[in-house]
Amino acid sequence: MTSTDALASIAVLASICACAGGRNTPLDGVDAAYPIDASTTVTLDRTMCFGTCPVYSLSIAADGRVSYFGRKYVKVLGAAEGRIAVLSLQQLVDLMMEADYFSLAVPECPDATATDAPTVTTSLTWAGQTHTVENYHGKGCAPPVLRTLEDQIDVTAHSSQWVKCNAGDDACDG
Repeated sequence: MTSTDALASIAVLASICACAGGRNTPLDGVDAAYPIDASTTVTLDRTMCFGTCPVYSLSIAADGRVSYFGRKYVKVLGAAEGRIAVLSLQQLVDLMMEADYFSLAVPECPDATATDAPTVTTSLTWAGQTHTVENYHGKGCAPPVLRTLEDQIDVTAHSSQWVKCNAGDDACDG
């Protein structure tokens, strides 16, 4: 699959996720390309930069439980929990698999490095296998689909409720 094909697939699947998000529909009868099981987990971890990048991690469990931990420059410091529809997780997993997540890697590109960017680490556990991808945003050589997936994990988890700072939020000052 070319990166153009993967991006086209993601665009289609993202529009499906946006329309179905928030419904708490059981998966019976859902045409899932990559059916989730009880061990399915998606994680995301965003690290510090030299500025005020939000620093937090989150995990989405197979039952739709979202576990969040905010460390710095976020609205909610410490632990918080939420819930998403299992269907939303299924759509995220389908999106990641269509993007060939288990084959994604960030190539070496030593000439293109900024030193003040965060690192974003994602992982997917599905069907007994786990794959983790570490993406230092200062290099800029990761496949574009990876950044799209990172952002989609945030959207699916509704992380903005804990991350997005409003003017005057003391926690957002570090």
